Amino acid sequence: GFLQTSAAARLRQLTIDMELSAADRDILSAFLSTGSSQQYAPQSGQITGILKEMKDTMEKALAESTASEESSIKDFEALSAAKTKEIEANSAAIESKTARHGEVGLEIVALQEDLDDTTKALADDKKFLADLDTNCAT
Repeated sequence: GFLQTSAAARLRQLTIDMELSAADRDILSAFLSTGSSQQYAPQSGQITGILKEMKDTMEKALAESTASEESSIKDFEALSAAKTKEIEANSAAIESKTARHGEVGLEIVALQEDLDDTTKALADDKKFLADLDTNCAT
């Protein structure tokens, strides 16, 4: 019968793994260890109650795990959205700073050219002044 099937063996393993009171575990173990040659006193009401309790415990654990997983998914999605916004903001800042760096580089080149022109003009003015001093002195 049922007691020799793999389902009975699995049920026997569940009685060890599940959180059951000692009395419930003893009753269920006694039921499952009863062979077909031994006398059996029907205790199906108690067994059904124990199995129902096991089912309720498993459903509660499943609901808790599902809720925890859904919460973790929401947390991940929120973190992912925040990091995406952060990446976009940092990318915009990098682009802005790169453009500013290029503009400053061009401005530096223009200022260096102005300095060079001004230095040449100063040299020419000094030479003109020296020529004037020489011409006016004679």
